Amino acid sequence: MEKIAILVDSASDISNEIAKRLNIYTLSLYVNLDGEYLKDRVDISSDEFYKWVRENNSLPKTSAASPGDVTNLYEKIKADGYEKVLAISIGSKFSSTYSLLNTNKIEGLETYVFDSGNLTMAEGFFAVYADNLIKKGFSFEEIIDKLNEKKDSSFVYFTIDSFKYIVEGGRVPKTFGKIGDALSVKPIISVNPLESAFKLVKIARGEKKVLNELRKFAENEIENVKDYYMFLGHGGYQEGIGKLEEKLSDIIAGAKECFKVQISPTLGANTGPGLYGFGIFKLD
Repeated sequence: MEKIAILVDSASDISNEIAKRLNIYTLSLYVNLDGEYLKDRVDISSDEFYKWVRENNSLPKTSAASPGDVTNLYEKIKADGYEKVLAISIGSKFSSTYSLLNTNKIEGLETYVFDSGNLTMAEGFFAVYADNLIKKGFSFEEIIDKLNEKKDSSFVYFTIDSFKYIVEGGRVPKTFGKIGDALSVKPIISVNPLESAFKLVKIARGEKKVLNELRKFAENEIENVKDYYMFLGHGGYQEGIGKLEEKLSDIIAGAKECFKVQISPTLGANTGPGLYGFGIFKLD
């Protein structure tokens, strides 16, 4: 059997527990707080990050890993006895991570970098999926083909407390923020995996209506789907997961596996605190 390792970046929101269980390697991205570059989830936890944002009412800067970070991680994977590595990256239009993973390969380790086109566990799902394929004995090339076939099968929907951070980060047009402020509404945002771009899919006034709309999107995604992974995520708003869990209880119960995650600092820097949402990965 081929010795195949899986690598993800920290924007995948693969928790330390999941990474350890599935033997997944993680490349930490960076968040810049007051001029100090901190490794995502290594030098700063998600809780510490969201606390800092609230206290400073400021949008931190983020950056990809360094070339040295990439090379060192590849060297570790090789030293651990692996011959091949599937490197699953945050969408290439969100970060330079995809390019870094491609341009800093090392001799003696066959590497394929998969552009998920997505982020958070909508990216991380591909690592879980790949791990399952490895355990079933699929070859390196077969797994690569299957990952690409599933490129448009992973979705994330989330709402945020304010347009402030996502507008300041340049991820959506400023007109979105003006509309939100004028109407006192909350957005529901998705990611188009083929374009690696945020998409405003709905606006709703009040949390009850937001939850109802999120349920509609979940129902639509699993229609005629037999098996799927699911995740619930939040950014500095644990209560949001509880409310969403109650609203989607039957859909969660039908998932092959459901993960609960806290959105990483490098993603939270683009959305701010108060985020919550879900993702679905269609298996069949």
